[in-house]
Amino acid sequence: MKKVKLGRTNLNISEVVLGGGWVGGLFIDPTYQIMEKALEISIKSGINWIDTAETYSEGQSEKNIGDLLSALPIKDKLYISSKARLDPKSSESYGSQIDRKLDDSLKRLKTDRLDLYQLHNKITINESAETLTPSQVLKKNSVCDIMEKIKEDNRVAHIGITALGDTKAIREVVNTGCFDTAQIYYNLLNPTATFDEKGMWNDQDFSSLVSDCQTQNMGILGIRIFAAGLLATDIRHGREIPVTHMIDIKEEERRVHKIYEIVGETYGNRAQFAIRYGLSDNSLHCTVLGLATLEHLENAIQAVEMGPLSEDVLEKILELQKSNFL
Repeated sequence: MKKVKLGRTNLNISEVVLGGGWVGGLFIDPTYQIMEKALEISIKSGINWIDTAETYSEGQSEKNIGDLLSALPIKDKLYISSKARLDPKSSESYGSQIDRKLDDSLKRLKTDRLDLYQLHNKITINESAETLTPSQVLKKNSVCDIMEKIKEDNRVAHIGITALGDTKAIREVVNTGCFDTAQIYYNLLNPTATFDEKGMWNDQDFSSLVSDCQTQNMGILGIRIFAAGLLATDIRHGREIPVTHMIDIKEEERRVHKIYEIVGETYGNRAQFAIRYGLSDNSLHCTVLGLATLEHLENAIQAVEMGPLSEDVLEKILELQKSNFL
């Protein structure tokens, strides 16, 4: 599997990486033996990174991953990243929250250092109970400065953000150059992070976000390549939590069917086509895969072996996207 340098970090990462999240649940729900087999298959394929978060099933994802990785020989060790969601309404300072959450994550993951630690809150223009504003992230002695300090004490190699929320606010944080990486929403239903301008687009517009990250030489991790499963299957599992806020699930489903009316199964099954679409954009350093079963994992590895999509099909898809899937 192809390896790529992750922006300005010193990490050479596989083009797809494992996600430990709740939507897929591969490192939360199955038996230990299945999770162990998933790691074995992944390592054999060349995958060298797993991404999780303290909030994934209340720390269970981190605990499972810690148990699994601690049993591996040194030669098979994976890069590990995790994320912390801060409470802006708490009386506990951001510094105390980050310090406590990081130490708890390190204990569950059975390691003394993370390769990447990320802010998990959405970044928004207005304050709320769960999101952070650029001011809260960037003002002196706040989140950015605190996260820089945990790099200095060697518990964390690199720091990043989850680039969800309001695009203007996200770009303000990105353009300071404070963070080393960004997890960016990118898939067949919404590729706007790579657009220079939105044109007729009427879903949430992330235009110029990738180019801003490139200016700062940040690592760019594509997330939600299956749009919480909508792109991979018509079967609904109840975990289809939207992360954009302009269109509803019915409209997303309509757009999915417009895509597959054009491409059919010429380029693999639906999940494989979605992955190959992510692999076709060289501005993404990797795609984080949220998977549910070993079959899904093997299917994804086959998609990587198929490689990126051809220019002609990418042009057809872009034309459809630019027209709002009409």
